[in-house]
Amino acid sequence: MRRYNIKKRNRYTFLSIVLIGIVVVMLLALVYYNSLKKIVERYYGDFKVLTIREAFENAFKNVSIQPSGFGVVTITAIDEMSNVYTARVTKEGLISIAVGNQISQNPEEMYKTIYAKAFYNLALNQPIADFETSDPKSVLSYLNNISYDYFQDNGREYVVLIGKDEPGNAVQIVYNISKVNGKIRIIAEKVFVNGKLLNDAEKRIFLAKVYKKSIEHDLLEVVKNSFLKDYPGVSIGEVFSKLSNVRWTIKDESRKMVEFNGMDVIEGKETVITIGFKIDENGEIIVSYALLNGQDVDKESIPYLVSYLYSRYSNLDKNKDIYKYKQIIFSTKIPNSTKTFGELFTEYSKNDQWNIEYAIDSIKLIVTAQTAKNDKFYVEFILKKDGVYLAKSMLNDVEEKFDVLTAKILASGKVVESTPVQEGISAEGVDKVQKVKSGTIVKYSSFTNNEEAFRSYLKNPTWSYDKEKDRVILTGVGKYGTRNWNFTFVFDLYFGREPVLENMYMDGITVIDEVSDYIVSKIFKVDTLGNNLVELVKNSIFISKTYEEILGPKGWKIDRNNDRVLYTSDNLQIIFAVEPAGQIKVVQVFYNGENWTTRSYDVLKTLENGGSLTSLEQPQQKIQQKPIETKRENAKPVSEETTIEQPANVKPEEPQEQPTTPQYGQF
Repeated sequence: MRRYNIKKRNRYTFLSIVLIGIVVVMLLALVYYNSLKKIVERYYGDFKVLTIREAFENAFKNVSIQPSGFGVVTITAIDEMSNVYTARVTKEGLISIAVGNQISQNPEEMYKTIYAKAFYNLALNQPIADFETSDPKSVLSYLNNISYDYFQDNGREYVVLIGKDEPGNAVQIVYNISKVNGKIRIIAEKVFVNGKLLNDAEKRIFLAKVYKKSIEHDLLEVVKNSFLKDYPGVSIGEVFSKLSNVRWTIKDESRKMVEFNGMDVIEGKETVITIGFKIDENGEIIVSYALLNGQDVDKESIPYLVSYLYSRYSNLDKNKDIYKYKQIIFSTKIPNSTKTFGELFTEYSKNDQWNIEYAIDSIKLIVTAQTAKNDKFYVEFILKKDGVYLAKSMLNDVEEKFDVLTAKILASGKVVESTPVQEGISAEGVDKVQKVKSGTIVKYSSFTNNEEAFRSYLKNPTWSYDKEKDRVILTGVGKYGTRNWNFTFVFDLYFGREPVLENMYMDGITVIDEVSDYIVSKIFKVDTLGNNLVELVKNSIFISKTYEEILGPKGWKIDRNNDRVLYTSDNLQIIFAVEPAGQIKVVQVFYNGENWTTRSYDVLKTLENGGSLTSLEQPQQKIQQKPIETKRENAKPVSEETTIEQPANVKPEEPQEQPTTPQYGQF
């Protein structure tokens, strides 16, 4: 018998080739397997937050994913009722779903059901924003008979938890679920109780109860970051935190009451000030009570105390207060006379100048003016909770009894004062100018005619008549925003009798209707006429969405002291300016009390993309300032604007026009 020997070296070489071949086959199989699994790492249809795999894994507990043929992946899952779901996904993105042995005839609707279940489970298993340390399942113990619904709105995806609380109130909590840097983020965006949408303050307190989180910090922050109705330009915390030895405490959590304690020097004495703030049923912050050195302040005197503190610790608009208290004085009868102070100052005096001084229990209004005979007189009014008092009166720098002073003012006769009219106007023009001056373009105003209203707003007003266009023209200098403008008002006479404002120009710029209406509302003191300014800002487009879509429909108002549109939420305030031709500018941004104006673009871009501002919370370094582009059709640029580079992904709507670019700063 012959024996054949294989050399050891050749034997090892053969074994190595076999092993390498096996490894290569395994690697190729693994690569192929992974390439197939990528089929389920895609989004299906309009569902863009969770991939197909994530949808099934979050909807069901037992999920198996296996390749099953060329270019096909099978997902098998079992629900809590032991129903078996089998989904086959092709590399072309097609999907079929069977429950048991029954193949669904509408796979899109079946997938939506699975996707909605995944969103529901996420809301119950992942902590929501601002309540990261709380158990997300707490909502199950707060609500009974819970159901849920899924919907999409403006490209964002939501799940709504629906149930009833212990007293039987119908509750709906709307959660927005998104991905930020690859991670799931859940925000309780809206809460409805018995069909009523809760405002931001009410929502935070409600959610604190649901998720068993102490609301002390939240309630304090809500109050400190909010605004009193009469003082919309500065937050409560910004004013009251400037006092000495400040302390904020929860007075009554169930009644949503916060107590402020601080110290101030009043009339040379240190005084302890206590003020109780409350969130009322409408979600507004009101002053519920006040004490000075432990002594109650009469409810009627509280507004005087508050205005005194705001006058000391904020840039209070004194003109607004002067106007408000003047109306009270003007409606008051002169002692021992049938005439009112309003008649005295509008018909029998001229060149009146008003000033205001604040005290903890009263307001002092001081006026200097001239009689028809050019005698100078001076009057001090004290307004208190129980009425208007005369404190001091002088005539030609000599103190005079008020009865004597008023007698002399009335005896001087009425003042004949008229706004200048351009010389050389024809008789027809003079007649038309007079009709416009004596008429009124705003009904129900406190002003009796156009001349009186415009004279209160404009410096150096001059009336003229354009014979060629048959129009009455008024020019003058008035304040809008943070600067003075050269105004031109063009009037027509409807049927030759009723004056109407046809056009308005500021520094030669045609003023859009929303700004024109707002300025007219300021001139005639009829606030409701100017409310469309807010709608203009809300409906203006940032990059692809409107500001209302980005920030929401609530929290908007007009700051009439500064001619600004304000958006305010619990931790964010954005101040917008609107220029005469309609350009929208973001002039200030505050986040959690910090000035983020230089990060305005990043803030709005993050919110537009559905992200959270917490992702921007980092040590502020020098950040390159980016402009904010707002699209608006037919809005022409102001020639004096400084050109700022616009974002690369924003295209102007009209190629032949320079795009409108809102800028930082004030105008």
